Parts: sequence; structure tokens; C-alpha cells
Amino acid sequence: MLANAPLLAIFAPHCLRPSITSFPFSMKHLRSSSASRQLRLCWLLLLLVTSSATHAQELSFQQLTTGETVRGFAAQAVYLDDLDRPMGGRFLHQRTGFTLDLLSIQSAPQAFIWVNSAPTSDMGEPHTQEHLLLGKGNNGRRHANLEGVSAVSSSAFTEQLRTCYHFHTAAGIGVFHQLFESQMDALLHPDYSDEEIRREVRNFGVAVNPADGKLRLEEKGTVYNEMVSSFERGWSRMARAVDIAMYGPHHPLAFVSGGLPAAIRQMKPEDIRRFHAANYQLWNMGMIASLPAPFELEATLARFDSAL
Repeated sequence: MLANAPLLAIFAPHCLRPSITSFPFSMKHLRSSSASRQLRLCWLLLLLVTSSATHAQELSFQQLTTGETVRGFAAQAVYLDDLDRPMGGRFLHQRTGFTLDLLSIQSAPQAFIWVNSAPTSDMGEPHTQEHLLLGKGNNGRRHANLEGVSAVSSSAFTEQLRTCYHFHTAAGIGVFHQLFESQMDALLHPDYSDEEIRREVRNFGVAVNPADGKLRLEEKGTVYNEMVSSFERGWSRMARAVDIAMYGPHHPLAFVSGGLPAAIRQMKPEDIRRFHAANYQLWNMGMIASLPAPFELEATLARFDSAL
């Protein structure tokens, strides 16, 4: 506001008095027309000054301080770029405990959502969630359909202690927020059936024996087939032996988060649902989000707050 004060001071006197000219024709009309123009000019200047002052007061990463509360989030850290300029921050959602790392990067809007999902057995419960949540059940299929019309690229993977889901869209920030809300709904509120679990994880199917052409029963399932293929490699068997030697057979770092084929056979739908209920809670989740500048920090946090 102060930076614009001199400009307003220059024009203010003219806003308060009509112009006086020495033209001999239509003096009354000329004075009225000139005063009207100057009045409109004054209103325009006032709008510009007010708009500039409002814009200057908007919160940005440059003004953010640790411990500050913004739109339901508590700022825990401010991130700097290679020139020590603020370019992001870590925020904790006060109502749910969800961790948000928000960055300003000139690229497509993108998100990396993580869930703490330490395994409790060798059955591969963390891995099954990755396969089921964003594609099975009405909620999963609805989200998959939304991705199909939103210029999205997405994927997911299971680590030893975390399960991760990431996506980016070329359709803009508005579509990004729609995708985030839809994905969080699918992650938190699955409605897949027991039959969908069996078909995706492990089941029996009819196959043709290539040796004699006879039909036979065969174990299959996306999760099961993936882990059978994984443990056909010597590296996977060696890594498991090393983990057991280091941590013991019943440690979360020694369990196979993807699932041992023999243990996957023992897993039931209720095991999968129990694991989801225990781990897929907002206080146990977080996201790294990157949005292109310019974006309003407070409005963006308010949008995330309403989604959570």
C-alpha cells in the first residue's frame, strides 16, 4: 500500500476538483465531461492500489514461518532451493495428522502419496492393497475411469515399510485436485468384494497342459504370479536369507512385504481387510505434492483441508 501512496497523492487533488479550462465553447459541458473522466480515473487508481495491497498480503512460502497455522495445517518446515530461496514447506493437518510436503516446481501438477505399511507376516498384505485399492470395487473402478479421462500417468509400488501411489496430470491444477480427492476416497474407503480379492491375489484356473493338451487346474492371480516370478530369481532368495540372518524371522524388516508364494496361499480376505483398517488411516499417511507457480498457498491448503 505504501509503495502506491505517491501515485495516489499525485492524482488525488485532481479527483477532488473539476478541471478549469479557457475554451470559449460549451464550458459547462466540457467541465462536466472532464470531471467525469477524472472521477473514473480516480476509481481505477483506487482499485489498482487496493488490488496491489491485497496481493502483497497473500501468504507465500517467502513469508511462511515454522509453527504457523494456515487453513487447518501447521507449518513444520520451510524448504529452500539451491539458492536458499523458499520453495516449499512441510505441513501437518491438525484435524487428521496427515503429512503434506508442498512444493512449487514448474512442471505438471503431481503427487506422491505414501502409506506406512510395515508387514506383519509373509502373506504380502501390503502388496495386495497396491493391487486392489485403485482398480477393484466400485470406488476403485470409478477412480480408474476418472484417470482415463484426465490426461493422467500413474503407478504404484510396495516397499518394505511403505506402499506408494503417484500420479501427474497434464490437465491442470483443477483436475489435479479432483484426482487427489478421488484417489484418497478410493484408498481410504475400499468396497472390493471377496471374489475380487481372490481373483486378483490367488485363485485356481483351468489351463491346457502344453505336453499332452489335457486340461488341468493351475494356481494363478496377479499378486501370486508376480511373487512366484520374483522368487525364481536367485537374488530374491539370497536377500531373504540375509534379512532373516540380520533381523530374525519375525521382524518387520525380514517379512516379505510382497508375499511368499507359500504364505499367499494361506491368506484370506479378512486378513487383507484387517491390514487395511490398521494402516490406511490419515495419521499414518502423507503426500509430496508439486504444483507449478503461481498458485495461492492459502487457497491451495484450504482445498487440501476440505478434501481430507
